[in-house]
Amino acid sequence: MKRIVVILWSLIFLISSPCFAQRGGNSWENQGNVPVSPEIHADRTVTFRLFAPDATEVLLVGAPVIAVMGGQPGTMVKDERGLWSITIGPVPPGYYNYGFAEDGGIRSPDPANPNVELRQWGHTSYFIVHDDKPQIFEPRKVPHGTVAIVTYDSKTLNLTRRAYVYTPPGYEETPERRYPVLYLLHGSGLFEGAWVETGQANLILDNLLADGKIRPMVVVMPYGAIAGSDQPQGIENGPAPAATGGRGGRGGNNGFQDDLLNDLKPLIETKFRVLTDREHRAIAGLSAGADQASNIGLGHLDMFCAIGAFSGNGLRNAQLDPAQINAKLQAFMIVCGQNDPAFRSNQQEDQTLTTQNINHDFLPTEGAHIWPVWQYALTQFAPKLFPEVSKAADKSAKN
Repeated sequence: MKRIVVILWSLIFLISSPCFAQRGGNSWENQGNVPVSPEIHADRTVTFRLFAPDATEVLLVGAPVIAVMGGQPGTMVKDERGLWSITIGPVPPGYYNYGFAEDGGIRSPDPANPNVELRQWGHTSYFIVHDDKPQIFEPRKVPHGTVAIVTYDSKTLNLTRRAYVYTPPGYEETPERRYPVLYLLHGSGLFEGAWVETGQANLILDNLLADGKIRPMVVVMPYGAIAGSDQPQGIENGPAPAATGGRGGRGGNNGFQDDLLNDLKPLIETKFRVLTDREHRAIAGLSAGADQASNIGLGHLDMFCAIGAFSGNGLRNAQLDPAQINAKLQAFMIVCGQNDPAFRSNQQEDQTLTTQNINHDFLPTEGAHIWPVWQYALTQFAPKLFPEVSKAADKSAKN
């Protein structure tokens, strides 16, 4: 009898519990309707699934997966329950973003995939197909650095803003030491967390440090946009006003530059133990951030010793002083995927710099306008930085 009572009470608890109600409630809250997606098989084919019983068409979209499918979106197939699916591949190892376009609507993330890259114009899901050997952005059993989120008030923009800051392994244990600093900028439509949350820059730096390929450094990843310059337009509202409140903004203008140099840089040099001379401060970025890095770096050679431009639009109407650039820069690196729409502009930039005898490295690589290119770029650029860092760090420790 006692056992029957226990069972009855257990049933009452299950029926009344939020978990049970959620599984048996509305279709959009029923966890049983969440499929496995994406499912990466042993042969590197990948299956995508979406539960959408009322949809009449669902497409698998996103430039990387479209390339795998031969250049066209993938038409998903619906079963009798309302589950749409498609299998593509085999897919080469690497990073892929994708989404679902339902009944002609705008691309949406995969609700079954927790890996989401946040973007101002619409978030996107992503997955990674692993290689037989560990890739540079994958975690290894090595010492790991720390990523902090810094919130600050920008007097330049009259906004509260954030930056991600990576400090290398051992930073907390060496209070007497100061480190060089790299300002690492994201691309158009992304946020300050992109290099960490999606690009895995902190893991890349950890691995490069463990392999002895780079010097310990602090890496500052700011928000590269200014409010009002990239507000959603909306098909019902028309173009947004040129200056409105909010968080958005691609921001390649002086507003971001002034915020970086006049607000964020002094804050970093106060809150973190960084070397404050030009020889130990570098700047780099991807896409729109590459243009920002080039413009800010070349315009302030008294502040920066190295510039990295990854998949940017190339130099446009820049007034270059070859002698000064060669004297001031330890490294000037341009990296771009050969399938990137901006590749020709990067080739032209390389030709311009070569013609003017400006020291630089141009690294064309496989890929398009995607994270594997930018991750590779970081692995090539970071080892070029701060060749005299050990002497400066030792001097700072003595002082």
